[in-house]
Amino acid sequence: MDLLSDLNPEQRKAVTIQRGPILILAGAGSGKTRVITYRIAYLLHKKYAKPENILAITFTNKAADEMRTRIFKLLGDSHRMWIRTFHSTCARILRETSERIGITRNFTIYDEHDQLSLIKDCLHDCNIDTKAITPATVLSCINKIKQNLASSDHIDDELIRVLYKQYNKKLGDYNAVDFDDLILKTVELFRTDENVLMRYQNRFKYILVDEYQDTNRAQYELTKLLAAKHRNLCVVGDDDQSIYSWRGAEIKNILDFEKDFPDAVVIKLEQNYRSTKTILKAASGVVENNEYRKPKILWCDNDVGERLEVFEAVDAYNEAAYVARKIMELKLQDFNLGDIAVFYRINYQSRVFEECFIKYQIPYEVIGSLKFYERAEIKNVLAYLKVVTNPRDSVSLKRIINIPSRKIGYTTIEKVLSYGKEHNLTLYESLLQIEKITSIDRKTKKRIQDFVAMINGFIELSDTLSLYEFVLEIVKDSGYLESLAQEKTEREYIRRKNVEELLISIKDYAKEYPDATLRDYLADVSLRSEIDEWNATDERVNLMTLHNAKGLEFDIVFITGLEDGLIPHYKSQYELKQYEEERRLLYVGITRARKKLFLTFARQRDLFRGDFTYTTLSPFFREIPVDVFATTMESGLEM
Repeated sequence: MDLLSDLNPEQRKAVTIQRGPILILAGAGSGKTRVITYRIAYLLHKKYAKPENILAITFTNKAADEMRTRIFKLLGDSHRMWIRTFHSTCARILRETSERIGITRNFTIYDEHDQLSLIKDCLHDCNIDTKAITPATVLSCINKIKQNLASSDHIDDELIRVLYKQYNKKLGDYNAVDFDDLILKTVELFRTDENVLMRYQNRFKYILVDEYQDTNRAQYELTKLLAAKHRNLCVVGDDDQSIYSWRGAEIKNILDFEKDFPDAVVIKLEQNYRSTKTILKAASGVVENNEYRKPKILWCDNDVGERLEVFEAVDAYNEAAYVARKIMELKLQDFNLGDIAVFYRINYQSRVFEECFIKYQIPYEVIGSLKFYERAEIKNVLAYLKVVTNPRDSVSLKRIINIPSRKIGYTTIEKVLSYGKEHNLTLYESLLQIEKITSIDRKTKKRIQDFVAMINGFIELSDTLSLYEFVLEIVKDSGYLESLAQEKTEREYIRRKNVEELLISIKDYAKEYPDATLRDYLADVSLRSEIDEWNATDERVNLMTLHNAKGLEFDIVFITGLEDGLIPHYKSQYELKQYEEERRLLYVGITRARKKLFLTFARQRDLFRGDFTYTTLSPFFREIPVDVFATTMESGLEM
């Protein structure tokens, strides 16, 4: 097996280093996924490691799946190695060691919606008005605290400190964790239990981390702990593509890697295989103005390619109409719609494009809009499944107790919750003692008893049926599917179709993972991102924010709204690091394009009250070398 013939010299060097820390600075389109997969294959082929000694960490399930598929093609096997996201890696470790941290193996993973519901309960318990502080604000603070591994003792804001403690107490009561807990609790476990840490250090002799520039403090500490014994840590990333500081990502993790590992071998992958020379020149002209970066020069053997086209629009509608007309021209030139992407800085900018594409009958898909698994009808089904695996999950239980309607109203639930608070019981435990709650009438008690009996029946049934058969049984016997079928509105029809689509996806999941349990399925669903649910097709133009474009590539790219205040965002103008991140964001957008790149900006933008504001061209636009542009700029000012 000749693993090295397809690699350039720098890629080959990165693949064949046997031991020690490695920092691979992989420029956009330089084949970093190939390097990671070939390195894994090489280590196994040379018998430097067994499959179970490999831990490869990515940031999305889609990236992990792609890596797994590539390794399977090279080796014919990828099952015994861990190729996972940070969160799924930690979820599995916690499942295997849950007794050490005081939770059971069937813990629930709360997504953002679940977290907000829990915070609302905390605000209610603490008699805090949501006008004083919103649940979203509290959630943002809690996430930052956990991502930074901070102690509650170091929280300056008294209100946040109280809510943080109440929030974590409820998570413990409900046998639940949130996304950040997965990493936080794993780090805490490793720091306090040397035997557990040693167990995983001995197992994972080679650790590879993709997109290292996107790691936060907790992920950084987790990686250092796991790699401390063997020090065979290979991190791959590009500081020029660090665009997630608002999620807690710290660019200094990659910039300071050599301080943590002074003996690290540093390799730069600068040959780009994606874009034309013209597109690369435009991208480099922008990002090289950043001070906070490691210097690198992207180059390629691709064609020079076409020059960038620029359109100066009157307003957002004129801009969208131009993009629509260009897309129709490209379709006539035999470009597939799925190979075309329209990028914008803020989600609200998609509305005008959507309206215009509908008018011109251009099929499109908005990436990063309401995710399939976040739709109410899907979350209702998943809540049933979560309660079956973990009856202590009061957030999910409260969601489904009256779905479909069982005439168990809000007042009744409040009485049950009040009883539970008085006797230190979860919602489920309180429901089991419903006869003792004298303030609830006999008929309502009977409805609650019937509901509890149904849930207990589902729990007993969960070990006797296949995953698909079990979920089908739940949506039928709970009455939920029938309740959707009774409604004749278009909305209810769509909701019913979505539930049916969920059942199909579960059947497909069970085929791919025949040994997977209900708990495995729920963990997989809980850790999905919006990009994991996206699949490119030839039938629809892709609309997305520049942040969502990271990791993707398209033949044709439109970067719209290239105006000061949008790109760069107005909030970044007083902070150098934020301003440089905005520049990196544009760099990411430019380097998604393979063949053609269009840049557009509008001279005025509508405001939400019907007024408009005049705009100025983005200062980043002027950093692009002038010789990459077409000789004339199209304009809609006289249209």
